[in-house]
Amino acid sequence: MSLKQTEPGTTARQSKPAVFRGDIQGLRAIAVGVVVIYHFWPKVLPGGFIGVDVFFVISGFLITTHLLKRPPQNIRDVAQFWMRRVKRLLPASFLVILAGLIGVWLLAPITLWQDWGFQAIAATFYFQNWYLSTSKVDYLAEADAPSPFQHFWSLSVEEQFYLIWPILIGALLFAAIRFGWKRRTAALIGMGAIFALSLGFSIYATSTDAGAAYFSTFTRAWEFAAGALVAALGQRAYAAKKDLTSLAGSWIGLAVLIFSALVFAGEMPFPGYIALVPVLGTALILLSHSTHRYSPGFLLENRVMRFLGDNSYAIYLWHWPILILAPYTVADFGLAAQLSALALTVLLSVLTQKLVEVRFRKFIEVSKLLTAPRFLLAGSTALALAAGAFYTMSGNIMEESKDITASVKRVNAQVGTDCFGSNGLSDHCVDKKGIPESYKQLAPAPIVAKEDKPVVYADDCFAAQSDNYAQRPVCSYGNDKGKVKVAVVGNSHAGQWVPAVKAIAEERGWKLDTYLISRCAVMGERQAYDEKASIDACAEYSDWTTKQIDKNGYDLVISSSRQSLAIEGKDFAASEAPAQQAFEKTLSDWKHTGAQVAVIKDTPFPGSTVDNLPDCVAENEQELSECSGPADEWIPMDPQFDAVKALDDPRIVSVSLNDKFCRDNTCYGVVGGVVAYWDHSHLSNTMAEDLAKPLDSRLKAVLDNDKLFASS
Repeated sequence: MSLKQTEPGTTARQSKPAVFRGDIQGLRAIAVGVVVIYHFWPKVLPGGFIGVDVFFVISGFLITTHLLKRPPQNIRDVAQFWMRRVKRLLPASFLVILAGLIGVWLLAPITLWQDWGFQAIAATFYFQNWYLSTSKVDYLAEADAPSPFQHFWSLSVEEQFYLIWPILIGALLFAAIRFGWKRRTAALIGMGAIFALSLGFSIYATSTDAGAAYFSTFTRAWEFAAGALVAALGQRAYAAKKDLTSLAGSWIGLAVLIFSALVFAGEMPFPGYIALVPVLGTALILLSHSTHRYSPGFLLENRVMRFLGDNSYAIYLWHWPILILAPYTVADFGLAAQLSALALTVLLSVLTQKLVEVRFRKFIEVSKLLTAPRFLLAGSTALALAAGAFYTMSGNIMEESKDITASVKRVNAQVGTDCFGSNGLSDHCVDKKGIPESYKQLAPAPIVAKEDKPVVYADDCFAAQSDNYAQRPVCSYGNDKGKVKVAVVGNSHAGQWVPAVKAIAEERGWKLDTYLISRCAVMGERQAYDEKASIDACAEYSDWTTKQIDKNGYDLVISSSRQSLAIEGKDFAASEAPAQQAFEKTLSDWKHTGAQVAVIKDTPFPGSTVDNLPDCVAENEQELSECSGPADEWIPMDPQFDAVKALDDPRIVSVSLNDKFCRDNTCYGVVGGVVAYWDHSHLSNTMAEDLAKPLDSRLKAVLDNDKLFASS
């Protein structure tokens, strides 16, 4: 985001431009202030993320103003424009990326090195927004720890804007000359078209895939165009004014920004049409430029706001890596630690602004040896090599640890078969206090635990939210010609049981089909997604599975579910009862197809106290109790399991294996030497496979169907 301390065409401590906009420094201060507060204390300013939109509008205004005054005439002019951006922005950003890499090396668990190393490369070359758009919006990636470089997504959007904008302005002005238009007219037409097209696409993309849309350059271009339109109106339109209309416009714009920061929330589909509020509020302040004695100038142009505005770029750069890495240095990242982190942010920002943004930039401007192109080449190459070293190093360690079968054998030999995995909480496997013994080795090794996923992920067996569940894949395992047909139905918490059920199917000769959907609880009730299309598709999936179960004549339907979404129109706490009622109907519908139904109680949820289980284990291998939690927090609500009890039907039964994870009111993330989860929520493949025998015996105990277990 554009947080530069000076107006276009000037450098710090130079004379001010002819018309200095002190209110823009105030806007920068507001923007960076609300972003930082939102990141440190999201409940205080739930809509603080709108600071990014404020910066985008400011950037569009300032850069377009500059380009319309000094339009590029040829490719050399465009190259010079790009190099000015390099000198102005990259020294500070390269410094922060390097510091972030050092911080990762010193503080972060090795499980994060590969992903964070790649994200450092993405930040260096400013494609971080596209990386996040494609990799971090998946529901199954929600437990991934945010990297110290994640905030570069907005800077990436802005750099892409800087790359295209001078070419676009040059083309528009060439068209003006060619067709005899006025410059401003051509600019207004061009900026207006971009505003309309991008806003339309933003509304569409946000309604269909809000996660990916949030990071997209194409859904944000209209925000830059909004500022550009103000610039294209000309100096008279946005010159300083003392009339009452401009006075009202300035106050309304400021009130809109405050309202957005206080009222907006991360759950809103954004950017889309909702972003019009802060974008138009910012544009209104830029257009009004009121200098009336009662204008908000005293709020926007005082010393504090000027200080924050001058240092806003560096503050934005430093606050996020400090916020992400600081918790690795203290046991309790409470208010005192947070305030210390904020103070360190301000200190480093001031030093960066004075020593790097100003002095180092001047050095590049006068140096014959370290020119802007050479600095760009040398700096980006050095950072890419450093980040690549992290990526390669962790990759090599992963490769060495990749043989999970070997690690299972080692741990099995260490703890004994009777205490391995699902047997790890048996009486003879714990100490006198009922606590599991410590483990010298783990299966799998923590660095590869995140990849220890059931085969259904590699086989793409899930209907995905990214296309609103348009594709509904069915994967088959076991004996393709088996006389007993079994279906596993549900969301990812049903998918996590496939390794266990697959092992049973192979042992007993069952034909196993999967009907899996990401995130959606398969119960027919409308659930509160951000996008209406996903709401509709999730509700429809339940009817579709019932038809498939009836059509294919399954003998047994096994289901499990995590309730991660509220029922539409209700908060999460009030969703349990209607969800249970919906499950009662759906389970009965499945039974009426002629199948027996078995529901597996949802497994403990480490995510209530642990962000990511493999990361926690890697950081606390000598103190694995840090990766455990109280049962009353880890055991989630399970309306599907409760529905079985309410139905009290012998053909609809339930089983629970939570005693394999929890003992004496404590649930464990490592059980019998096995890392039990590959993220914050889902069973690792190793753990799921080890649960096959207890699951088989418990299903056999509750299912009244000799045909199912005839082969045993």
